[in-house]
Amino acid sequence: MKKWLKEIRAPKFYRYLFYTMMRWTKGWGNDSPAFSSLLLISITFILHFLFLLNLIGVVIGINFWHLYFGELGPLYIIPFMLVFGLTCYILFYYNDKFVKIEKEFINENEKQQRWGSIYLFIYLLISFSLFYECMWLVTFNNPNY
Repeated sequence: MKKWLKEIRAPKFYRYLFYTMMRWTKGWGNDSPAFSSLLLISITFILHFLFLLNLIGVVIGINFWHLYFGELGPLYIIPFMLVFGLTCYILFYYNDKFVKIEKEFINENEKQQRWGSIYLFIYLLISFSLFYECMWLVTFNNPNY
């Protein structure tokens, strides 16, 4: 069973973003850049999922936000966050995968690093703006609006 856990990899785009996040956090003097990058990419995955969930809810006419986060309460959010955290842990951290990711992209020149930083900035900007778009989508199926 552990063999497939060691072999599973994130798509190259996400590995590159993870590497760029590690490079950024190393530059800030972070003691554990891989773990900080893991937390950040987990948050962006959660934001993407919430946006897609609410977009699907608008299309089919169900207010998922109210259903899962209003009626069930905050206690049910914890398993939801653990699933995304565990998934990112398996993809980027388990069995020192972050070291392999770093070795994969370590030979970048300065121009490639600059472009990688621009890509990461755009990715983070879009990811965090999805939260506001998600809140806007909530108003479509909410009877209070």
